[in-house]
Amino acid sequence: MNIIKRKVDVEALLKAFDQLAEFDHLGQKHYFVFEDTEKDGQCTVMKYPNASFSIHCKGASYCDSDEVFLELDELIDLLWKRRKAVNAVLRDTLKEKVS
Repeated sequence: MNIIKRKVDVEALLKAFDQLAEFDHLGQKHYFVFEDTEKDGQCTVMKYPNASFSIHCKGASYCDSDEVFLELDELIDLLWKRRKAVNAVLRDTLKEKVS
C-alpha cells in the first residue's frame, strides 16, 4: 500500500484494509488507528465481517460516546481530510514490512 496522494489512494486503502489493519479476535473486526490531530487524540477505523466501517475517536479531553458507522463515501472524505495522520501510520507499516 502506498501513501495517500489522491482520493483514489484512499479507495485502494479501504479495498486492502484487511491486509493492512490489525485484527481484533474478540470483536471479530479489523481496525486501524491513527492520530486525531484536530482534537489531540486518536481515531480507530473498524471494519466488520459484513464490510461495514465505523470510526471512534478519543483523547485526553474527549471521547466519542459510540462508534459512528459511515457510508463508504463519508469514510473516504474523512480519511482524505486526515491523510497526513493516516500516511504517518502507513509509512511506519511500510518500514516494518521492509525491516
